[in-house]
Amino acid sequence: MKISFLSTWDFGNVLTEYSYSLNKHSKDIESKSISLKKQQFTYNIQHDYDIETCDKVRIEESKKFLLESDIIIFAEESWEGQHPHLVYNTLDRFSSIYGFDLLEISAKFCVWHPGSCYREAFNFYNNHPQRKKIHKHFYGIDLYRLSNKESNDTPMHAYQYIDFNYDKFILNFKEKLNHKPWTILHIPSKVQTKGTNIINKTINNLHLDPNKFNYKVLTNVSHSTVISEKQKSVFYIDQFWPQGCGGYGVSTLESLFTSNFTFSTTNNITDSMFKLTGKYECPVVPLGTTEEELLNTLNHFIKSITEEDLIGYMEGIGKWLEECYSVESVIKFFKSI
Repeated sequence: MKISFLSTWDFGNVLTEYSYSLNKHSKDIESKSISLKKQQFTYNIQHDYDIETCDKVRIEESKKFLLESDIIIFAEESWEGQHPHLVYNTLDRFSSIYGFDLLEISAKFCVWHPGSCYREAFNFYNNHPQRKKIHKHFYGIDLYRLSNKESNDTPMHAYQYIDFNYDKFILNFKEKLNHKPWTILHIPSKVQTKGTNIINKTINNLHLDPNKFNYKVLTNVSHSTVISEKQKSVFYIDQFWPQGCGGYGVSTLESLFTSNFTFSTTNNITDSMFKLTGKYECPVVPLGTTEEELLNTLNHFIKSITEEDLIGYMEGIGKWLEECYSVESVIKFFKSI
């Protein structure tokens, strides 16, 4: 089986990370990540092709693989500040570059709706003129709730490649607990949409002992710095934005995979979690939808909880990650398409 992942940027590198995992661990799947633009961040795993900077030979290589693909998954990430197109923007742009209508390929086409492009125009996409030409519609876990919820609508986990090791996950966390003060980390990509001001105020209202806790906020730092800091912190607060996203993404996964006890708003992911796992659980501690709930949650899990209970929670989180983010589960998901 061959799978092509198409994108404009591949925000969060999600499709590219999936592609890498499939190529590395599946004997039956070969995949390529084909993007129009070069990734904006220095992720360890990069696109296979950045079409706008490729020479003609590389473009022809990508075209050949695309034509041979059994499944084509494309990310609809932008309508370039205009009204949504009557055709899928990503397919339209690739069709112009390759010189033919991609939908003429005899492959299963799947659309991936990862973020604000769908969130801001979901009614349009739910009734898109080309919707019936799409085999499956995948959604970010906070967006599935906005879908038609038809049989071919399904959430898809945000993803970052890791060959997850439960024992290492717990050992790293216990090691970090041995070093006081414990760092509470917050690295917002945008302070306005991550609720940074509210989070700062709430942490201040906890009156934490500086000998026990160190609250650290970083902005505009490199991706390598982000990972380095997450490897040292004990707690990570992703966002408090219940009126907006209400879910978690790649930044949260990075904090989890670097053994952080992680918080975020999760009020919009209930349907997705049950659809994906058959349970309403997720690996992130929910912060609620009010400032009072935010304060009470952080007070309990940072200030009041015992170290033993903290480890117990992390053991449960590790088991969840082991089940839902194993390479076996990734392979099974894509084979089911």
